[in-house]
Amino acid sequence: RQWDLQAGMELEEVRDTCDDEVRAVAVSRNGRWVITVTNNHDGDSDQVKACEVKTGIVKILNTDRLPLGGLECIDISADNTLLTSGSIDGTVWIWNLDTGKLVAGPLGTDAGHVGGVRFSQDSKKLTVVASDGNCLEVWDLDASTSEPVGAPFKRHIKHISGLALTSDGALLASASFDNTIKFWAFESRQ
Repeated sequence: RQWDLQAGMELEEVRDTCDDEVRAVAVSRNGRWVITVTNNHDGDSDQVKACEVKTGIVKILNTDRLPLGGLECIDISADNTLLTSGSIDGTVWIWNLDTGKLVAGPLGTDAGHVGGVRFSQDSKKLTVVASDGNCLEVWDLDASTSEPVGAPFKRHIKHISGLALTSDGALLASASFDNTIKFWAFESRQ
């Protein structure tokens, strides 16, 4: 649905409905894209939809119906060209929004369920919330293998529930069920 935030009114009727649970939604910074991910409890009917706001055209990114492991979270790169998703099975996927093609994936973490993903401002790094390990991993997306770089951020004692990165990419914030918010210098991991 599209809303006029000033008036608090819906602008137009629903264009598309989903058969499964909507697990995440994201809007590109330029307002061109609205992305939704859906799945059922078994993780066997994941779907990634990209709606181009101006035209109303909806494209399904995972048309090959690859099992995506129970999608949970998404993020759009600052330049509005890439979409990443994280799944219950510990996999991460990256798509090109213009072409709809899969760029990378499945990429995996050893720490289990991916509860959050966030691109760096330059889209060269990806922060991944590895929920089972209560830690944050930073992945280098320039490398041909797209693997974690450096030691993970580990200071939470319970599940990490939120993740944010400042617009300059210098500070990473994480929230946890341990009743804390941690702030990290993104590059130095302090």
